[in-house]
Amino acid sequence: MTMEFAGQRVVITGITGGIGRATAERLLNAGAEVIVSARTQEKLDAALAELPGNASGYVLDVLDMDSIAAFFEKVGKFDHLVTPAATSMFAPIAEMDFDAARALVESKQWGQMATVHHAIKQMSSTGSITLFSGTVTQKPLPGATVFAAAGAATEASARVWGLELAPLRVNTIVPGIIETPIWSGLMGEEAGAEALNGFASVLPVGRVGTSDDVAKAVAFLIDNTFVDGISLVIDGGHRLI
Repeated sequence: MTMEFAGQRVVITGITGGIGRATAERLLNAGAEVIVSARTQEKLDAALAELPGNASGYVLDVLDMDSIAAFFEKVGKFDHLVTPAATSMFAPIAEMDFDAARALVESKQWGQMATVHHAIKQMSSTGSITLFSGTVTQKPLPGATVFAAAGAATEASARVWGLELAPLRVNTIVPGIIETPIWSGLMGEEAGAEALNGFASVLPVGRVGTSDDVAKAVAFLIDNTFVDGISLVIDGGHRLI
């Protein structure tokens, strides 16, 4: 086992989704100290009980500025921020639920922006920020208006922040079809599994992604200090078809 992240403190906002948990496990196993968050103490305790290594956490609501500020005051000084927002909705514009749409934008884009605003007060200038978008920003998908808009805003913001916050590095992960609990949440377990199998049959790599595929990309962006201002696509070749 390598310990390339020994001595590094990493904050991962949102540990209840598959990508957040896989990222925490990978970084912990590589020697990092990882601080995680969840919206309730119950969910936080359950997640921490399953994580290996030097993990701790605090309750965080990314829609509440006071909660965000209090979270980072508790965290103190740290090196790297990872923000795997795990929310989504699909609806054509003619049938848009604007309350649900607003909630997604506030969580996925506004929430990431507010998190960065408070996080940088505690971050090492030689650290990194890894944000999250989705390939619908680059490959149109009917019904994905709000998800695409929020993701594109995050990618554009990351490039601006890469200049504003230099030498702190800011990058964005752009996942494609990843097998996480979000699919069963959107479609039900059986329909979600069927959809994932359908995607696997047409993707050039012959499978959908795993949470650990994304976690490996996060570790790369943290580790490689010459990578800055990019949107790193992890999609199994989805954009090619």
